This record gives sequence, C-alpha cells and structure tokens, in this order.
Amino acid sequence: MRTDSPYRYHLLVGDRQLGPYDRKTIVGMRIKKLIDDNLKVKRSDSHHMTVAQLVADRFEMADAQSLHKHEVSPPASGIWPTFLINCGGNLMKAGAFGFIGKGELRFQGDFLRLTANRKSGFMSTRQERVKLMLSHLRAASPNAKNPHMIDFYLKPQHGLEGLDGITVATVALDDDYAVKELLELMNLRPEHTPDVNLNLTGK
Repeated sequence: MRTDSPYRYHLLVGDRQLGPYDRKTIVGMRIKKLIDDNLKVKRSDSHHMTVAQLVADRFEMADAQSLHKHEVSPPASGIWPTFLINCGGNLMKAGAFGFIGKGELRFQGDFLRLTANRKSGFMSTRQERVKLMLSHLRAASPNAKNPHMIDFYLKPQHGLEGLDGITVATVALDDDYAVKELLELMNLRPEHTPDVNLNLTGK
C-alpha cells in the first residue's frame, strides 16, 4: 500500500477532463455503471491508464514504469486485487472459513486465496491459507444487516478441507465499496443494482 498521499485522478471524457477524484469515487462510479472499463484516466503523476487498470491495482502500488510493462488486464499492474478482511471468531469458536480475526483475501481470477490465523494448540494461532475456487460458490451477496460484510454461500460439496457441513461464511471487509468491488470481480452481483441517470462513458 502507498505510504505517501494517495493519487488523484481525472477522467478523460472526449475533450473534457473531469475531476480530480480519489480512487474510491471512481470505483463507485464504475460499480454504478456511470463509467466503463475502457475510459481513460489521468493520474496525478501524469500517467495515463484505463479505469480497468486503476481498479486492478486496488492498493495503488504500481508506479508508471511498472504499468507500462503490463498493458493488458487483469491485472494491469501485475498485482491481484487484495482486500483486508475480518473473519470474526476467537480461540473458543472459529469464525468464517475456520479462521480467527483479521486477514487478507486475494482475488486471483477463478479462485480466492484467503490468508488468516487458525487455532493451533490450546491458546495460540498460526497463519494458514485457503484456496477457494469460485466454482465452489453457489452465490455471494452483501450481508443483510451489515453492508460492510459479504456472505459467501458454498455449494454442499465445496471441497474445503476441515469445513464439512459449512454452507455460509460471512466476512467483513473495509467498507461497502470493497464489498461491491469484490462482487464485481467475482461476477456475483448484489441482487439490487442502483439506478443510473448519468453517463460519463464518453460514448
């Protein structure tokens, strides 16, 4: 993740330059279908990219030089989109996917890689990774009570070792933008899509 100030971005729509916006605002526009993946964006360091390339580099880790080396997407920056998660639970009772507390979820095309702590021994934990194939998911949606959480609905035969009988796992992300972004990446969209009245696609 960038340690200095985040980049700002201008949307290049025809002969207009709109903005500047932060990354979260542009991701929100994309989720609401106000802009499309091919729309050009000018970053505050004067680097030009597409909306798709901006979205692929979730933590804005890539500099202009590395982006020029990766013009195809996804991922444009060579870094898979990564999300900070909280699986809940404690040493007495594990949380989502058998994990405890905070960890990381990385979208890697046809699967998710989850990294977090699991109970090890009586009062300790150790870091473990789980590879969750998207084909093992029946559905996914924002949690009805907390929009910062996402509910994963697993198929009965999901094949996750040690998690037999688990069909629903709820994980907390940073905010509702992160939830919507992950759903977009998985192509498992929320049930309700917001109405769109503004078109900034440049078409």
